[in-house]
Amino acid sequence: MGTFCEVQVYDSNASRAESAIRAALDEMARIDHLLSDYDPASELSVMNREAAKGPFHASAELFEFVTLCRRFYDNTLGTFDPTVGALVRAWGFFSRQPGVPSAPEISGAKAASGFDKVRLNESDRTILYTTPELEMDPGGIGKGYAVDKAVAVLKGLGIRSALVSAGGSSMYGIGHPPGKSGWKVAISNPSDPGKPFALVDLRDNSLSSSGVSHQSVKDGAHSYSHIFDPRNGAPVENICQVTVVAPTGTETDALTKAAFILARDQVIDVLKRYSGAHALRVEGGCRANSPVWATPWSSAVFVHSP
Repeated sequence: MGTFCEVQVYDSNASRAESAIRAALDEMARIDHLLSDYDPASELSVMNREAAKGPFHASAELFEFVTLCRRFYDNTLGTFDPTVGALVRAWGFFSRQPGVPSAPEISGAKAASGFDKVRLNESDRTILYTTPELEMDPGGIGKGYAVDKAVAVLKGLGIRSALVSAGGSSMYGIGHPPGKSGWKVAISNPSDPGKPFALVDLRDNSLSSSGVSHQSVKDGAHSYSHIFDPRNGAPVENICQVTVVAPTGTETDALTKAAFILARDQVIDVLKRYSGAHALRVEGGCRANSPVWATPWSSAVFVHSP
């Protein structure tokens, strides 16, 4: 996943806590090996190479993962679409030196993207790409999915108080730390990263954040987001940062894309489909006076930091 994963556990038995932490991190490493598009041996990488040649027979877990992605694609008006791998690669976000691609490169990448070009056959458990060079990029949901899998391992081992984090941008709080109401998570201020502007108490739910300050391409004075609108293939403009809270990490990861791309009324419509989902976003540039907007029912979730 190209990031650090962290697990914190409170338990009366130190040995059980340490064993649970190791098991949770091992599970996240397993998911990384399943879904990594940096690892040519991962099943997802094999699928990306083979699914355009003919129906790819996927493992039950990978097929379930792609089916889950398809469901989010349908429910977010097409704004969550992990098939934009060709666009991400064209902009260089798989490398250490991203840059603005040429118009022909963008056009070619757009032609090779789109979940409408993926065929799922549930009876045969096969996945087929109907266009060559289509590439599934799990970066928009993979961390949240790995967090959820680690949480399931911890709960299965009887852990009742833990925080699982993938890179600090996708996390889940099990229960609460001793003497606290929940796992207090600070949402960074993009114009002053050292000073959070909101706090969230995580308790048996998840949080994901994404923003242009985390990863972007500079072209002169202009900064291009690493988040694309899959409907037109262009980096999203005029949104600085989005945070979503929801019951699972897969939900928060996927819904940050909708909250980043859609207009306010559309964000409200999409998040109403998910019980316990909340969004907070910094609009416009990443400046001290940038507008901050939240879903209307979320004032008790995102607490202003003094």
